[in-house]
Amino acid sequence: MRVLNSDAVAGRREQLATLLHKAGVLNVIMRARSRMPRSLSVLTYHSIAEHARPGFDDGVVDATPSQFEEQLEFVARHFSVIGMADVIAAVDTGAALPRNPLLITFDDGYLTCFTAALPALQRHGLKATFFIATDYIERRRMYWWDRINYLIHHSTRDEITLDYPTRLELSTKTRDATCKTLINIVKQTHGLNVDQFLADLTEATGVEWNDTIERELAEEMIMTWDQVRELRAAGMDVQSHTRRHRVLQTLTADELRDELQGSREDLERELDEPIRALAYPVGRDIAHIPEIRNAVRDAGYTVGFSNASGVNYRMSSVDPFGIRRLAVDRDASHAMFCGSLAVPPLAFTR
Repeated sequence: MRVLNSDAVAGRREQLATLLHKAGVLNVIMRARSRMPRSLSVLTYHSIAEHARPGFDDGVVDATPSQFEEQLEFVARHFSVIGMADVIAAVDTGAALPRNPLLITFDDGYLTCFTAALPALQRHGLKATFFIATDYIERRRMYWWDRINYLIHHSTRDEITLDYPTRLELSTKTRDATCKTLINIVKQTHGLNVDQFLADLTEATGVEWNDTIERELAEEMIMTWDQVRELRAAGMDVQSHTRRHRVLQTLTADELRDELQGSREDLERELDEPIRALAYPVGRDIAHIPEIRNAVRDAGYTVGFSNASGVNYRMSSVDPFGIRRLAVDRDASHAMFCGSLAVPPLAFTR
């Protein structure tokens, strides 16, 4: 669910990153960073695959397996990959991070985290943090954005009409644009009843959908609790991505409490350990919104991660509920990946 720079801006950044990479400048910068005040880089992934499953959200695949291997090689060579305990210690006690610290993170809970990301991380001796949206694992449901894509891409109707939350007429001839419109409704509408919205969309598209179909798709695309526990047993960190991946800014106070506290309780029940970190769904920064910030803190979290692109300079001065991350994009070159880490302003933004 990425929202990246325009093609023109991305192209210029790609060109600059390629020039710096070919000239060896990026390696020089990385060596120099090891002697500078410690700043934390955080990478964001969702799924590792050659491509998205046909009919589903293509934006969640952030790297192919070969790209991921190449990226991990660069990270292992230039960074000290840390875990969530290191980040929390730096926030809680001011504990020093190692030189060039980097945190690898995955959002949502796609099955490829277990089948593709975990083996690659183990081959390189690296760890990552997996932020899990617990309701989808618990109830074997499809992520709401994937269901939207499935319904639109499988519909045989040229036009669909919705009356909730407002009347809307859309064409399925421009399927990607229609999916984007519908996804933005969920992202932006305060107090939206997502179950009703999806039920109405299902009826409008005329696509067959029931609990059996949804469960079968979830089994093929989303991790189980046993697999999440295996991630943890393998030395990976598992933390919260709320229950239903709702944008926090769109929720009522009761919904917010359930998403935040409920997800932490789900994870603590299944993993039998404290959960203290949260990645905000869709990655929108909440640090400047007192009521949401307080809700996150009151739900028991110590740190919160946004997708506000950038590096976290001097952890002693970083807002613990506004930790920045760098998005990874499979359409970007390896030079662009390296450039984003060496020169963070080159990074794609959301």
